[in-house]
Amino acid sequence: MTTLHIVLSDLEVTHAIFTKVSLLQKRLSADIVWYLHHHQRFFDRHYFSNELAAISSNLQANHSDKISPVKTKINKHFPESKITICQDKYWANNVNDNAATKDPRVIIRSASGLTSADHQYISRNKHTVFILSQQKWLAEGKAIGAIDPFHADDSDNKSDVKVFNFIRQWTSVTEKKEPCLLHVIHIPPLAIEYEKQIETLHKEQVYRFAKKVKCPIDLVSFIRGTPEQALLTYINDNNIDVIALGCREHSLFDKWLNGSTISALITHQNIDLVLLNTP
Repeated sequence: MTTLHIVLSDLEVTHAIFTKVSLLQKRLSADIVWYLHHHQRFFDRHYFSNELAAISSNLQANHSDKISPVKTKINKHFPESKITICQDKYWANNVNDNAATKDPRVIIRSASGLTSADHQYISRNKHTVFILSQQKWLAEGKAIGAIDPFHADDSDNKSDVKVFNFIRQWTSVTEKKEPCLLHVIHIPPLAIEYEKQIETLHKEQVYRFAKKVKCPIDLVSFIRGTPEQALLTYINDNNIDVIALGCREHSLFDKWLNGSTISALITHQNIDLVLLNTP
């Protein structure tokens, strides 16, 4: 059985978060483990003077006071779930020690955004990671999968296959009437005179992929523009709650030259993402 490993870094948990986690648990038929990550930099060092030892004790007491009400709320809504306290600078070791390879990780954005520990884990991610905001879902987890079967470093489209398989698991494709896969057609300014040829090439490639994974072509939608802005517009216009994207390892040069749609979307506080890693 799948286990959701949920990281909560700011020790604030809202009704919207509980609702999202409940839907995740139901859709993925999962158990739940919570990780309350509350790191005090003061604890990174050892102090020996009585004065500083007293400060450390006060900080520890304050830490316990913050954790206790959060644990009470979680136990009330998810009495069967397990709670782990993470006081290290980074929470990755705690999660990876407990999690199976295929278990999804769920990162809850704090009110101020992702923490440095969150960013570090995402940048080195080798698992499925949900990144959830504090905002409520408008359509009970309505999802879209963004695909781009043009990558030279993924000739077998493993990344896009993972996106489609996730969407198929998330909600039955046979029952869907709205698009479940989305492709952005980006026409570079210098290639505008070849606009029609490029658009035809994109659609042929995407339809070929859809046939490969046995996805009806009427469940594939196309939009135009730069990937980040086009995806954001589509999400807002269609009340999309979750967008699934495949992610692959890139060299620093690749990221500098081509940028990263995922990196750009992560900066938007209210966008909920599912990152599906392809080794």
